[in-house]
Amino acid sequence: MRLKRPRFWSRPVLRPAAWLLGALLLMGSQPQAQTSPPAHDHADSSSGVSAAPARDALIRDFVAAPSGTVPLKAATGEVREFTLEVHEIVSEIAPGVRVQQWAFGFPGQNASVPGPELRVRVGDLVKITLHNTTSRAHTLHLHGITSLAQDMDGVPHTSHAVLPGQSFTYSFVATEAGTHMYHCHVETNLHLDMGMYGALIVEPREKPAWVQDHVLMLDEWDSHQDPDQLPHKPVPDYYLVNGRAYPLIPDLKIGQGEVHLIRLLNIGQEVHSMHLHGMTFLVVAKDGQDLPLPYRADTVLLGPGERYDLLVKGRDGTFPLHDHIPPHGTNDGVDPGGIHLMVVGGPPLAADGTAGPAATGHGHEAGATTTAATDAPLQRGTVEVHVNGFVFAPPVLRVARGTKVVWINDDMVAHTVTVDGPKKASSAPLRKGGRFAVTFEEAGTYTVTCVQHPFMTATVIVEP
Repeated sequence: MRLKRPRFWSRPVLRPAAWLLGALLLMGSQPQAQTSPPAHDHADSSSGVSAAPARDALIRDFVAAPSGTVPLKAATGEVREFTLEVHEIVSEIAPGVRVQQWAFGFPGQNASVPGPELRVRVGDLVKITLHNTTSRAHTLHLHGITSLAQDMDGVPHTSHAVLPGQSFTYSFVATEAGTHMYHCHVETNLHLDMGMYGALIVEPREKPAWVQDHVLMLDEWDSHQDPDQLPHKPVPDYYLVNGRAYPLIPDLKIGQGEVHLIRLLNIGQEVHSMHLHGMTFLVVAKDGQDLPLPYRADTVLLGPGERYDLLVKGRDGTFPLHDHIPPHGTNDGVDPGGIHLMVVGGPPLAADGTAGPAATGHGHEAGATTTAATDAPLQRGTVEVHVNGFVFAPPVLRVARGTKVVWINDDMVAHTVTVDGPKKASSAPLRKGGRFAVTFEEAGTYTVTCVQHPFMTATVIVEP
């Protein structure tokens, strides 16, 4: 069987003219007889292609396209082999929040949620061996791959389950470039909630239009769930990107003028509305299928199981990419958190287009910039730092190695304490009266910030 060339790489973009039909209907136009051209069948002056024939061509293409199993011998690329194991792990999904997870991993490497990213190319023969190292039954469902045989689909009642201690190899030919997923399909409600998923990317053989791509798997998590408690009725309180909630989600760095691809995959049970500040993106594919008419947007809605590919062109400044459903931007109800990350471009510009000024802090923290480190007394033992009026007091602290520093929140609003330096530590949101302690055993300079209020900063200098 000849492999089908991905449409996104070979066909020109067509500009839609179908909007004319909607306009005519709104004006009360009556449908025309089939003997005359339909009202919306007007040629696009720039492309010379009319909408109706383009639509008809897509339908004919769908009807004529082959479907079903692509025999493994039809592969024209490399043989790509992977082995996945299943392990029970404990991970930090938000500052100070550690949960039990069931995770995929390569042999000899740490398992993780999501599992290892599997990348192949169009034409490759792909073999994924699942080695079940747990006491539960598992499978691999290759979500979005349509060239595989039924017994490779990973659904227990149509194929089979991989029992404890057993292994099974799932094989298929990668026929079209696209964004896909793999996940366990045994007790799906539970096993997905425990983290048994990962990304499966089929790359084109041609050079793409982007210089780099980023995979973002969206999920939600019940931090109190017990996998042994049945029936499983999760109540999510954390919302994740690649297994982490803000502020643990790494930034996306897209240099000014660079074109990157963002692959969004919703593996969770809820709808997510992803919104990008400061720029639009071009939606070029959905569910692993190239769109014949890509479109611009700044928000895309993903239902469970859906995938969208977005082209983004970097610009000056740093802007959020986040879930616009407000509770999904919290950690256990505390904002900010959840599905929220930053897209970092070139240096920021001022509103008049000139070079932006150096970042300045909130007026309440002026003391932090005027207190010299040498003016702070050296302290030992246990030292308290009070958070009051949106200020860490004192803003600069000099302590001897081995000193325990305790932050106490005196404000009515919640704050977090994030310590960055030779040692890293993060608190959960501290409500009024909340305390968080760190013992500094390593000399160096540490920066302290509040995630909720990033203008709040302080410094801890640990002397040898």
